[in-house]
Amino acid sequence: MQLFQFPFSHNCAKVKIALIEKGLAFESPVVDATLLRSPGFLAMNPLGKVPLLVDGEFAIGESEVIVEYLEDRYPRPRLLPVTVEGRARSRWLSRFHDMYLGPQLSTLYFALSDGRAGKPEFAPEVDRLVELVAMLEALIDPQPYFLGKQFTLADAPYALSYHFVLMLSAAHGRPLTEVEMPKLARWFESVSARPSVASVLQAAKTALAGG
Repeated sequence: MQLFQFPFSHNCAKVKIALIEKGLAFESPVVDATLLRSPGFLAMNPLGKVPLLVDGEFAIGESEVIVEYLEDRYPRPRLLPVTVEGRARSRWLSRFHDMYLGPQLSTLYFALSDGRAGKPEFAPEVDRLVELVAMLEALIDPQPYFLGKQFTLADAPYALSYHFVLMLSAAHGRPLTEVEMPKLARWFESVSARPSVASVLQAAKTALAGG
C-alpha cells in the first residue's frame, strides 16, 4: 500500500492517522511538483493532488473518500461509531473541517507568503478563523474524544489542524489560546497522546521546520 502525501497537509494527516490506527503497513513515496504533473500520477488521479492512496491495483484520491474506503475495506478496528446517528455526527464533523476550517487555515497559511498577511483588507479572514474555532468549541463536549470514549474519523482531521490554529492565529496577530478554546485544548491533550497522532504531528513539525 502506498500513500502519496505531504507531511504538513492536514488532509494527508487525516489519512495517515487512519492507516496507523488500523495497523496497516504503507509506504510514502517522495512527492514533488514534477511527480504530481507526471503522466503516471495523473493516470491515477487526474486532479494531480494528494493524498492519493494506492492499494494493490486500486487507486483513490480525496481524503474523506480514502478514509471511508479504508473503513469499508479494513473494518477492524472500527473508526466510525456503531449507531446511525453517531456515524452521521462523525461525518458532519469531518465535513465541517474539510469544507470550512481546513480551507480557512490554508487561506491563512498561504497569505503569509503571498503578501496578503497584515493588510487591513485581510483582517476578516483572520476573524473568520476565530469564528469557526468558536463554533466548533460550542459544538463539542470531548469525553475524551469528540464522540465519546472512541477515537473516530471525526477526530482524525482536526489533529494537525489544531496545531495550525495555534500557529497561524499567532502568526496573524490574533493568537488563540486555551482560555478561548478550553474544550478543544482538553481534547487535543487526549488525542495527541495517541501514537498515531503523535507520529503524524512530529513528521509535520519536522517538515514545516525544513528538516
